[in-house]
Amino acid sequence: MKKRVWIDTDPAVTHCNREVDDAYALIRALRSPELEIVGISAVFGNADVDHGFAMAQEIVARSGRNDVPVFKGCAGAGDRKDNPAILGLREALEEEPLAIAALGPLTTVAAALDHPDARLDHVEDIVFVGGRRKGLAFLVVPGQPRPFPDMNFESDVAATETLLNLGCKMTLAGWEVSNQFWVTPAHLDLLLAKGDACAGWLAEQSRPWQSRWMKELGTTGFTPFDALAIGWLLRPQDFQSLHWPTEITGTGKEGLFVADPSLSGPSVTYLQSVDVITHREDLMARLMGQPILANGQGA
Repeated sequence: MKKRVWIDTDPAVTHCNREVDDAYALIRALRSPELEIVGISAVFGNADVDHGFAMAQEIVARSGRNDVPVFKGCAGAGDRKDNPAILGLREALEEEPLAIAALGPLTTVAAALDHPDARLDHVEDIVFVGGRRKGLAFLVVPGQPRPFPDMNFESDVAATETLLNLGCKMTLAGWEVSNQFWVTPAHLDLLLAKGDACAGWLAEQSRPWQSRWMKELGTTGFTPFDALAIGWLLRPQDFQSLHWPTEITGTGKEGLFVADPSLSGPSVTYLQSVDVITHREDLMARLMGQPILANGQGA
């Protein structure tokens, strides 16, 4: 049986900061026969919601999946007025249980679920690209001038608080697990050489983002953060996870969403590590458009 999934995303790719990790996540999911993607919603974050909506539609088209509906969601923190994405997610939950891959700020997801008619019992998991272990700084290399922000969380702290207070099951696919997983120039070359047109487009769009990481941070590539959230839904056996209580302190850029066994708040599943070799092979096969069977194995 296919796993029903809703994806909430903030793809930039060609605009603003040109971050590409949402595209890696979306293409991976759209090329996974194990998943029934019942909807994709665009939320503000890496870019404004109008651009994110158009980019999500473009990625769906390039992946050959025009059967998947795309909805425009919330334009900013605190914007919880009903919109097509909020109503679409709520309706999808009415039908059957599903998992939510939350690749951007949690505004749309919180607005959909914080409603008397929302079927919270049908939320199997919210896989959120955010949160950290206690004491963890988001540093790629020693001597980095300043840590990376926990942007998805910091962009709408109240939305995270809402979902935890509702008792929703949540998995944190945040910095710690993502920072173990890299896309290098050789991987982009492989996408171009052996992938289809969609894979080639993704590789070309990734070059500026990768060059920025390598120039500014001295890395060997970049981390496709959001792709790990989809990976958890596809291949949980590749991950080491912990069940830890959480705590939220502060607001905005001063906010911290921390998981640690010493805390006493709502508990989450915290992804700590991943089998990098196996997981990268799976990601690359899907991105290149190689046939994948319904059991997740290569054809």
